Formats: sequence, structure tokens, C-alpha cells
Amino acid sequence: MKWYADCVAPNGDTVILYYGIAKWRAITIRYTSLLEAISGTQAIVRYSLKKSPTPVEKDATISWQSNALGIIGTWERLDPPFETKIFESTEGSINWRCLHPRSRAAVNLGRGRVVQGLGYVERLEMTLAPWKLPIQELRWGRFLSDSDSLVWIDWKGSYSCRIVLKNGILVRATTVDENEVALNGNGGLRLAHGDVLRNGTLGETALSVIPGLSRLFPGKILEARECKWRSRAELRHGDSSSSGWAIHEVVTWPD
Repeated sequence: MKWYADCVAPNGDTVILYYGIAKWRAITIRYTSLLEAISGTQAIVRYSLKKSPTPVEKDATISWQSNALGIIGTWERLDPPFETKIFESTEGSINWRCLHPRSRAAVNLGRGRVVQGLGYVERLEMTLAPWKLPIQELRWGRFLSDSDSLVWIDWKGSYSCRIVLKNGILVRATTVDENEVALNGNGGLRLAHGDVLRNGTLGETALSVIPGLSRLFPGKILEARECKWRSRAELRHGDSSSSGWAIHEVVTWPD
């Protein structure tokens, strides 16, 4: 199980939170991580493997507290949630819950530092080993403005899947790449050149905090390469448009 939540202030200050529980054979790993990209500075990442409370859902609110990282966050949902099974085989499945496609969020980082703005929350439940996924490339992202949200998953490999939500509702897209998400006959999202928040192999970035890494995960996972951006973006639909911040990424797996 993996939770992801973020908050981006109007000036671009960004907080990204992860909470996960991974079980493999007799091993259980719990982790929490925090990425801060404040006031145009280079992103800072902090991790903890200490046991931490699971994010709490209550009606349209999600609260998240980590004593180990010294943060408290709240998200108030603005767009309807969405849930689907992304992949299923005889060995397991992946269930995706887009809990808050768009929300009002505030994250208290301690020492008087609070990031407030629009936010996003999702939860992924996976019951098969990630190195068994039939995937070569994954593009994921979310765009939020005061009036709109756009969320996308584009999975390519021997199995392919594309999911795009506009304001919490499933829509079709003809193109998904680092420059745009083109909607079928109804405008789309244009992404400006963004700031890189994280770039490297998963063994160097997201999984680097886990002890005994090379013994737990095969090379297909450790050598997968991730690049995550924060970008200004504009969503056009008909004669109207809205502008806001997007967080988006591409992950590629070795052959």
C-alpha cells in the first residue's frame, strides 16, 4: 500500500508526502518520506522508517501526521473521488484510488513554516511484486487550478492502460507526454518547461532509504529511472481556460 499527497502554494512552494507499507515474504517495511521544494530552492528529501500513523480519512477530509518528520497536513476535497483497478493477473492486482483529485490543503512543516494551496491525494494498493509488472514506461501527473483538475496515468508495455480524469470525471485523451495532455475533441493541458524535483534511478531516489536494498529488489526495479517535475500549465476547454501548477513524472524500466 502506498499513499501519495501533495500541496503546492500559489507561488510554487511544494510539499510531497509518501507513506507506504511493503511486505515481501517475512519482511515488512514501513516508510514515510517528505519532499520540500521551497522558494525556488533545490528540493530537499527526508525519510523515516519509524512506525508512523496511517493518513486518516473522515468524510471529505484527510489528515496526515508524522512525528518522525515533524509534519501535520490536512486536505479538504473539492472534486469527486475516483477508483479503478489498473491491472489484474493471476499473481495479483493494482487498485488505484484517486481520493482527492483536487483539494484545499495545508501542510505544517514546523518552525513556523506552513505551505497552503491546492493539493492532491491518492492511494495505491498492490498485491503482486512490482518487478512482475508488464510495464516499460509510466507517465503520471496532476494539474490543479482554482476551477479545474486534470489527473492522468499512462502505462505502456506488453499491457497498456490510460486513465485521465477531468474534475474527477473519466475522459479520453489522444496524447500524453511531458509537454501536453491532449483531450479527445475538447482542448487539453499544455505544460511549460518545469523545475526538476527528482531525477535518477529508483535505487538512488525513492528506494534509497531502505536497508539491504540490493538484496530485497531485483535490478529491474532498482534501475528503473524516474524524473519528476513541477510545471506551470494551462488547461483549455472550449473557449475557456485555467492556469495552475502541475506535478508530473515519467518512469522508465530497463529491458
